[in-house]
Amino acid sequence: MILTSTLLVLLTVVGFGVLNVLNIRGVYDESTQKRINVFREGIKSKAEANTQLIAASLIEFLAAGQDSSIQLVIDYIGKRDAGLRLVYVLDARKQVITYCRTENAQGCDHTAYPGTPDQHLDVRDDEQTWKQALATWGSQKVATASFDIVEDGKKVAVYAYPVFYSEEPTAETALADDPGDNRRGYVVMAYDLSPIEAFAKDARKEKDEASYKAAVKTGVVGALFVLIGTLLAIFQGLQISKPLKLLAWKADQIARGDLEARVEVRSTDEIGILGENFNFMADQIVVLLHQTAEKAHMEKELEVARTIQETLVPPNDPVTKGPFTLAGYFQPASQCGGDWWTWHEMVGDKVLVVVGDVTGHGVPSAMITAAAKAACDVARSQYNDDVSVSTLLEIMNYAIFESAKRKFVMTCFASIVDVKKRTITYANAGHNFPYLYRTGEDGKGEFGSLMIRGNRLGDLKESKYEEKVTELLPGDILVWYTDGIVECENAPGEEYGEKRFRASVRRAAALDAGEMRDAIVSDANAFFGETLRKDDITLVIGKIS
Repeated sequence: MILTSTLLVLLTVVGFGVLNVLNIRGVYDESTQKRINVFREGIKSKAEANTQLIAASLIEFLAAGQDSSIQLVIDYIGKRDAGLRLVYVLDARKQVITYCRTENAQGCDHTAYPGTPDQHLDVRDDEQTWKQALATWGSQKVATASFDIVEDGKKVAVYAYPVFYSEEPTAETALADDPGDNRRGYVVMAYDLSPIEAFAKDARKEKDEASYKAAVKTGVVGALFVLIGTLLAIFQGLQISKPLKLLAWKADQIARGDLEARVEVRSTDEIGILGENFNFMADQIVVLLHQTAEKAHMEKELEVARTIQETLVPPNDPVTKGPFTLAGYFQPASQCGGDWWTWHEMVGDKVLVVVGDVTGHGVPSAMITAAAKAACDVARSQYNDDVSVSTLLEIMNYAIFESAKRKFVMTCFASIVDVKKRTITYANAGHNFPYLYRTGEDGKGEFGSLMIRGNRLGDLKESKYEEKVTELLPGDILVWYTDGIVECENAPGEEYGEKRFRASVRRAAALDAGEMRDAIVSDANAFFGETLRKDDITLVIGKIS
């Protein structure tokens, strides 16, 4: 702990020193940049004003072809403007009239350009300023072309401006090959930017000196703080180590199984708070052990409840009754679910298929499914397996209403398939309409629905249910399901949906009932991936051969 405290103080001092140095350097950098910006703005204002002023003064000379007068003007400017490094004038057809390079306002050096100035020569291909001016005009609309360029190892700011008479110049007219009636020529000026380097060099030197002084001062003060911090850490370490050893001993006792071990709290500082928290932790461990035992007991009971609920639904093995084959699937979202389905043989070669969905899932919903199963079995027994679907739903409705007291309701679809007559009689208590998929002569199938409405089971005590009859044809496929399969989502939160569900049914239509069920479930699981299901899933496939 002492070493850690000393290291922490050292790191704090070093960090403060580094921040101090960085702050100083930042201040110098900011000051230097401001000076550079002021200088650049001055150059810009001066250059833009000069190029336009010179252009205005040369309009008449350019129109009259007075090259000597133009050269006199340029020579005068070259002597007067200390920052000017290059100025030249071109005529309307972009040929050089006069070319002047200056150095410290010593006048023009016309020998820098080959040929005599009064000869109208094409601008040399290696004249960088003119080539860059053309490129700049090509990428903008304004008449003044401004850019920086390095010539002879020195950086200069170049400004080019077209000279026009009685017309506002633009970049487009400056580039045009045909000079027109109003273009008189061009003025190009380059200003020295070397003072910027001098600013930067002086600033770097001052910044390095200030940084060194700050680092030395911080080092001296930091060493003193490190020494004081180390002494304080040694003293504090000795004060803390004794009660910490006591805490460690008590913790070892708890680890060995003595859950009654506690520490005596004698202070109100951090060590005292740690002792109180230690005692509280020991108390919580005892509580958690009891809660863990209770949770294990509850999970065991839930597992038993799930096992019991699994007996409420038929096994997954397909069932064949004459030309009718049936295969079901049930998957609860938690240990116990609110979905339920069943089938039973009825008198006269009939098969009863019931699918239901209690609001929510878990143990309470599972208890309602048990009540629904019991009511269904009682109704079959009371009517000797010859009960109608409407009567069955009315009996189940009464049982659920009395059991749930409207705290839970159940959607349910009851149907009886007459294997001999190839018909299905059905009634609905607020459930999803099952699909009737019928294959046509061309091999393509169409979806229909067993559409009929009714109140949910448990909504109203006196609910009545009507029933319908639909004829079945060889090859017809019946699909009963709960909304879990279409409403469950994948990882991005997208629902499986009716469209994907129907597409899966269509793809598997040629398989037998069991294989078709497995294929549809496999498609849905592939879509859901590892995402936890938010609702129970029930699917029943019936197929007429």
